[in-house]
Amino acid sequence: MSVGEVFGVFPEFGNILPNEMAYDFKAGGAIWGVLLVVYPLMTGILAGSYLVSALAYGFGVKRLYRVAGLSLIISVGLLLSAPIFPMADLKQPQRAFEIFLRPHVIPSDAYPGVSPMAFFGILYIPLLVVALLNLIFVYRADMAAKAEATGNIIYRIVSLGRGYSREDVERDRRVVKILSIIGVILAILFHGYFDILLASIKSRILWVDPSLPIRLLASAVFSGAALVTVAYYIAARFSPGESIDAGTMKTLSLIMLFGLAAALITEITSEILRVGYYLLPGEGIEYYESLRGSMFIDNAYYILALILLVSLLIPRVRENIHSVAAIAALAIVAEILNKWLVVIVPQLLSRTEAGFLEYAIEGWEIRLLVGGLAWTVFVFTILLWIFPWNGEFASRWDIVGEGR
Repeated sequence: MSVGEVFGVFPEFGNILPNEMAYDFKAGGAIWGVLLVVYPLMTGILAGSYLVSALAYGFGVKRLYRVAGLSLIISVGLLLSAPIFPMADLKQPQRAFEIFLRPHVIPSDAYPGVSPMAFFGILYIPLLVVALLNLIFVYRADMAAKAEATGNIIYRIVSLGRGYSREDVERDRRVVKILSIIGVILAILFHGYFDILLASIKSRILWVDPSLPIRLLASAVFSGAALVTVAYYIAARFSPGESIDAGTMKTLSLIMLFGLAAALITEITSEILRVGYYLLPGEGIEYYESLRGSMFIDNAYYILALILLVSLLIPRVRENIHSVAAIAALAIVAEILNKWLVVIVPQLLSRTEAGFLEYAIEGWEIRLLVGGLAWTVFVFTILLWIFPWNGEFASRWDIVGEGR
């Protein structure tokens, strides 16, 4: 071993700390790997899709009623799936419930510190309860009708043993409106707490950014609307008797436009401030520019995001349902690249701020990633088997042919 290797000096990587070489160099550059990329990706999409549902049920945007039920199913499905990935990354599933049973949020003499991760349980449980209640009350009347027709015990349980008269439906609507507003606030907080957690880690200079929670919440809006758009397009196109509503697709494209514009504005502003103010002058900026400028993912994200933004600014593109669906699919790809840049890249800049590391996905991460995605597919299969999403259900809310 050379003197340079002992002191962490490599010509091709700059100056790095010796403890950053404690693990395999090629795979040990990032402590938080691809599983922690998927987690904020899912929480962002669930927050954005919950917003779509809340705009319909909570704020009366009737053009979104055709996708409101589907967006709520997406939110609940991701809410039940997202925690699997950080649990898998920690590799201690038998201790996962400790964060709910013994959250450390109140300092004491014995434990003066407070765990920021404990707020996960405080936000997750209320959001899960509200989202499930919201889903049940949205579909309760439909479940009551199915229970009466089939006698299925699952439908009877979900219908809460009540009927589907006009009075029952009106009562459900009032409850759903309240739950939608509360739920979207909790969903934003649930996604935002992870962003605030990253922004508070002072040892990573690229995470110490006050605009990080704002730009990730903006990206959550367009990514959630994008997944709802793709899901609605595929489901309506390949379901018998269903048609794609152009007004719904146009409204979703406007949500993507505003979310993507806000995300890009805050990200570009953050880049300018980071290089000009947050980073120390000298080698820190040089290695940062070398790290970001040479990365295909970084360049691909900004190019793709700008192309999508310009496309959504064209009225004819927003009025074409096939173009909107294609843009939504590419927006999901852009959001995956964005989350990689947010989670992985800041860990690749050495704590010396004068060198950088490498990261390669390991085999155990791939296996856990596949397992987590398989669980996600299973959850969505169960939810879509129980709850309808189609236009016939939407007509129960008196919205077909109407809207604003």
